Amino acid sequence: MHSPQPAAPAAPAAPLPAGGNTAAPGTEASRRLLAPERDARPLTLWGSSSMSSEGGTAATPVTVRIHEHLALAAAPAVVHGYGVGATRSPHTLLMRGLDTPELRLLGDPVPGSGAVPVALDSGLSPAGPLRIPGDLAGVPGVLDGSGAGWQFVPDDASRSVTAGRFRSALAQVAEGSRQVLWMGKNNILDVSGVLEDTQRMWDAAEDPAQDTLVLGQWPTPDDPVGSATAEAVDAVNQEQQRRYGDHFLDLGGLLTSEDGLRCPPLAPLRLLEQATTQESLAQRIVPVGLRAPDDIHLNGWGNLAASWAIVRRMRELRWL
Repeated sequence: MHSPQPAAPAAPAAPLPAGGNTAAPGTEASRRLLAPERDARPLTLWGSSSMSSEGGTAATPVTVRIHEHLALAAAPAVVHGYGVGATRSPHTLLMRGLDTPELRLLGDPVPGSGAVPVALDSGLSPAGPLRIPGDLAGVPGVLDGSGAGWQFVPDDASRSVTAGRFRSALAQVAEGSRQVLWMGKNNILDVSGVLEDTQRMWDAAEDPAQDTLVLGQWPTPDDPVGSATAEAVDAVNQEQQRRYGDHFLDLGGLLTSEDGLRCPPLAPLRLLEQATTQESLAQRIVPVGLRAPDDIHLNGWGNLAASWAIVRRMRELRWL
């Protein structure tokens, strides 16, 4: 999209007295708006399909994606969106460069691309459309987990690839960045693993006490009250609320409470007047009016409410 063109200049004003005016015009807020700081800290988003707003094309007149709303709210700061569907919390650690596994070669390079099938010594299996830039024993390339198995694709197909340690290049992108974490739903039954992996991400921030916002998981129809997954979601959310305080945002509570369903972006929907909403609240799951057709992702309205809540919390934390 081209940048908007400035309007034609108005007629020149009267010249200032000799020496000019040393006072800065406007208020502090207007000066920040019209001349924002260019060294604003970047924001990096980590997680799985909810973080990538996978169901955001459903229900709303236009697609609603969380990373796009945050990019507008955080401008001129850069927002990096690294939500990848179907991934689990260990994949997030791999992307962030906190895990640097040894890769073993499983075959010969593919002619043309140089891609080599590999296995990770951690035993982690691939998931979703995951492609991680980095290097294998000093050879730049991409660790591709988007197929049935892992493969390493060198940037230069003529380079020979040997077994060795893989390091994600996204670690450099994340340096100095604030971060939003929405990870672990796809392995939520491993409560201790999700908590440990999230804590490692938290600890990796430049200022762990200030630089991370952890988003709580929300219950789908597969997580009704009394189910094993519902209990796991509750356990993770409660412990993260205890650990992180204001740096934890309970999106499940927002989307399954009467007060949350009356929040400004959802108020026009009048969800509480719908019988299906009351049925969902009785099961303590997110109402159908906020779910994508697959029932495991938020639709555009759900993403809009999540975006509103995230921006509000970021303002409270003085990130914006």
